[in-house]
Parts: sequence; C-alpha cells; structure tokens
Amino acid sequence: MHPELFHWGVLHIRSYGVMLAVAFLAGTWLALREAHRLSLDEDKVVNVILVVLVSSVLGARALYVMEHIQEFRREWGSVIALWQGGLTLYGGVIAGTAAGLIAARRFGLPMWTVADALTPSLALGTCFGRIGCFLNGCCYGKPTRLPWGVVFPADSFAGLEFGNAPVHPSQLYFAAAGLLLFALAWALRRRFAVPGTLFWMFIALFAFIRIPLDMTRAYEPEATIMKLGLLDVTESQLTSLAIALFSVLMILRLRRAAPARV
Repeated sequence: MHPELFHWGVLHIRSYGVMLAVAFLAGTWLALREAHRLSLDEDKVVNVILVVLVSSVLGARALYVMEHIQEFRREWGSVIALWQGGLTLYGGVIAGTAAGLIAARRFGLPMWTVADALTPSLALGTCFGRIGCFLNGCCYGKPTRLPWGVVFPADSFAGLEFGNAPVHPSQLYFAAAGLLLFALAWALRRRFAVPGTLFWMFIALFAFIRIPLDMTRAYEPEATIMKLGLLDVTESQLTSLAIALFSVLMILRLRRAAPARV
C-alpha cells in the first residue's frame, strides 16, 4: 500500500491519481488506434473521450457522496477530495456511457461504433483503476485464511477495521478481471458485425464477474440488502445483476435492429 508515491513541497503525488492518469493515457492511445481502424475522426473521438472521462469521475463521485451523505454533511468541503478515494464505479459507468453516447451523436459520429472503439480502453482502465485502489488502500476485502491474504498497515482503512488480519486483495481480483476482459475485447473487436454489441458484451461480462468477486469485498453493514443462507447480498451485486441483464437486452435489441446481411 503506497497512497502517496512522493511529495515535493506542497505537491503530493498520489498513487490513485497516477493510476487514473495512466489509465487515461493508455486508453486514449488504444482508442485512437481503434478510431483509425474504424475510419472515425480522431479529433472528435478525443473530444468524446474527454467528455467520458469528466462525466465518469463526476458520476462516480456523485453516487459515492449520495451513498455516504451523512458523512459529507459534517464536512461538505471533502466532496471534492478525490485524492482520498471515494468513487462508486457504477455511477461512473452510467454517467460516462450516457454522456459519451450523447457526445458522439453531437459530434456527428456513429455512437455505437464509437462505443465499440472505446471498449478495450474501458476494460484496461478498470484494471489500472483497481491497482490504484490497492495502492490507496480503499475497496479492500474481507478477512481470509488464503495464503495470498494481504495485511494492510494499522492506520489504513482495512487495518482500522480488521487489525492485523489478512484480507482478500479484492482490488487485485478486480484488476485481473479487467485485464482478462481487455484481452477478450481486443481479441474479438474485429468479429462483431453489429455496432454496439462489443461494448454491451463487455458491460454484461464485467457486471456478471463482479457478482462473485464482490463476495470477497468488505462493505458497510447497510450495504447488505438481504441474506441467502450464509451469503450477504449487497446493493452492488443487485445492481450488477440488473446492469448485466440490461446489457443482454441491449445486445438483442441492437442485433434485431441491424440490417440483414445478404
């Protein structure tokens, strides 16, 4: 865990922000390669990427603040303290997707083709983002006896909750899932004839994968919606299921609406 890589005077370079910057730069490079292959206007694609970036961060932060509104009522100024962590992924997914599709249409680009072009970048971005979570110490896992359990420092979020108990490196599980989905999206990007289906396939797979991975992650007690035997069903898992099913419906809709190939 290294939340701060180094500081120089009042300038503090935090690992979470660095990983987000790496995700943005690597994702933009990949997206421009895809834009060139798909004959999209690269300058307009960059504009869409910027819209997606800003909207995703704002959406992820807004949802996190709404979920923890009681904490922020005591100190509203901390709402803008993004360097401390505190982003809810699905808020970013929903806001970024909506804003990106609208921006692509406004810029005169085929929006579903743009969505497919950005899909490998989005998958890789989730990988870098979760590595940033691991370095920052947020989004930590539940205690485990597995040999790869991680002990976080005593003053970290996990340390304050679980002490010296090893916990699941849930952030790295999610990072590995993001890397796997990136490899899959990159390998299949030329094989989807219907624009938009690659994007929704990624969203569906990501949401389905998150359901079991979330079982390793520590959440606040109020995040549990119901119990199934010994399993706690969280709000995040129900949201994942809803998003996965919606993504499948979108794939079916796009395939039905696509012109028949002769």
